[in-house]
Amino acid sequence: MTSTKKQHYVPQFLLRRFGTGKKNRERIWVLDKSTGKVFQSSVKDIGHENNFYDHDIEQLLGKTEAYVAPLLSRINKAGKLFRDKSELVGLSYFVAAQILRSPVVRAEMENFRQILIDTWGAEIKVHPDDPKTIGEYGVEDAKLSSLNCMKNVPEFAKILQEKVWSLCKAPSQSAYIISDNPITRHNMFERAGRGNLGIRNEGIEVYMPLSPEYTIRALCPTLSELVSCTPQLSDEYQNALISGSPVAQLPENVEFSNSLQVISAERFIYARSKEHLIMPIDMLKTNPELKQGPRVVAH
Repeated sequence: MTSTKKQHYVPQFLLRRFGTGKKNRERIWVLDKSTGKVFQSSVKDIGHENNFYDHDIEQLLGKTEAYVAPLLSRINKAGKLFRDKSELVGLSYFVAAQILRSPVVRAEMENFRQILIDTWGAEIKVHPDDPKTIGEYGVEDAKLSSLNCMKNVPEFAKILQEKVWSLCKAPSQSAYIISDNPITRHNMFERAGRGNLGIRNEGIEVYMPLSPEYTIRALCPTLSELVSCTPQLSDEYQNALISGSPVAQLPENVEFSNSLQVISAERFIYARSKEHLIMPIDMLKTNPELKQGPRVVAH
């Protein structure tokens, strides 16, 4: 079997729910946050790069997507998160793979290499036994390293299975958007001097938009327990955990979730309607540093 030259790092079946038009010919609105350009595109022509994966990873992702696509379709149509253990395991593998397949991963690897060069020079070696200096590596090496990261999918999935999963529903006047890095993370628990967005970190929140109407949320058990004890949230949230029914969100909750997509995107943000991109455009005007994907900054 030959591999496909055009390889999507965001699955088409996920992007199609944010598009409009005939089946398999959906069109979607796109914001290029690096330039500010807004345009409409066919779903098949976005969220991809030629030869983004190697053959083995492409086949593995294809099998994962074949299992998850109908599951996510059922969740979206029913408006209910299924509680079957095997389905949650499959979903965790899909989310883990999506975290590691993002173009942000390889862009950040190359960014880190440049930080090392700027700090210590191009002639240093990462390891004494390495025949190459750090200056001799390049973008293709970052690609190979990012592909190697895909071996961590089972470990990431196992960590995600320990989270508390629920479905969130946008109010009628709001809509979720999605990006080229659709699995977003947030943590309101500070870790002095350290990052707090690791999926093992206490307080971590993980989001995956499913459609303009729904997003899937996974919370660390500590945070989930706090939500369960919050008087104005506890009844609906606990019912959602038992039945899989969605938790109704306020417009400001949806806007916050959408802001995470803007922050996390490497370059492209996608939406069903052009109007849904007004907030991201305003956000980029007031925070021009977000025009670049998320990066570690040297201090």
